[in-house]
Amino acid sequence: FLDSNRMYLSQSNIKLLRHQMEKEGGFQIALAPMQPATFYEVKLATDLLYQQLIKHNFRVLVDDRGQRPKNIFKIIEMLDIRHRVVISGRSISAGVCEYKDLKTDEFQKINLTDCLHFLKNRVNTL
Repeated sequence: FLDSNRMYLSQSNIKLLRHQMEKEGGFQIALAPMQPATFYEVKLATDLLYQQLIKHNFRVLVDDRGQRPKNIFKIIEMLDIRHRVVISGRSISAGVCEYKDLKTDEFQKINLTDCLHFLKNRVNTL
């Protein structure tokens, strides 16, 4: 997490978050893995998507603290991150991730293999 544009919340601190929000315009995308410590495939899928997104210069926050969904979503909303991607054991079993545009409330299930392409089009056009 050397760059505040790319951050795992469990490895972050308030100073880095504040810097990102005030100086660099916040995060574009939040990844919300559900129980990554319990479900290894969730951690792997999240890490892969994270790496793909940062290679395309997105400002990404991963809330990998293992909190309840309500707590994760509250932080993402508080940080005013528009694009949220949830990755869970159930969604991986179905081959999808769950996308939500927090500004419009649009919700979609996106094929895991198409998620990067979808986000590139979605984030850059809004």
